Amino acid sequence: MLVSLGAIGFGLVWGWLLGFYDIKPDRQPLAIVSLSGASVAGAGVTAWLGGLSTSAPFSVAALVALWVHTQWRSELRKRYGNSTNS
Repeated sequence: MLVSLGAIGFGLVWGWLLGFYDIKPDRQPLAIVSLSGASVAGAGVTAWLGGLSTSAPFSVAALVALWVHTQWRSELRKRYGNSTNS
């Protein structure tokens, strides 16, 4: 149980961090490949440390956090426009 909760927590943090990236169109293929590779590596490390059954909670939590973060940023952009900080 504790291992699954740790995998979920790691997935939530990883998905939220993935949501921070604003990918420029000219670098999109490389960015997608590198971020996907890092996500697969994270799932692999989670499976290695916690067992194969923990990779599914990690992946689901990462996707949920990524979706929530992108929706939140989308609403912020609608409300305040694009930021010049990124």
